[in-house]
Amino acid sequence: MEKYRPSASMFEPATYRISIMGTLDKKWSDYCGGMTIEHDIALNQYPMTTLTGILADQSALIGILNSLYDMGCPIISVECVEAR
Repeated sequence: MEKYRPSASMFEPATYRISIMGTLDKKWSDYCGGMTIEHDIALNQYPMTTLTGILADQSALIGILNSLYDMGCPIISVECVEAR
């Protein structure tokens, strides 16, 4: 029997996309691991921010998510876009 091996690893770099409700100033990019910060409008009425970038591993991802939570940002989605 062959063992399942996911293409993404907890311990290797990957590109992530995090969506939050509200507007996060682009100055927070360095604080968020250098992720690119883009703004959009969801459902034609709610401001939304998308953070995209390469993080060193999933522990760095958890650090970003904890920081966003501590700032009171409602997290809408987290997606692994590309494993490295």
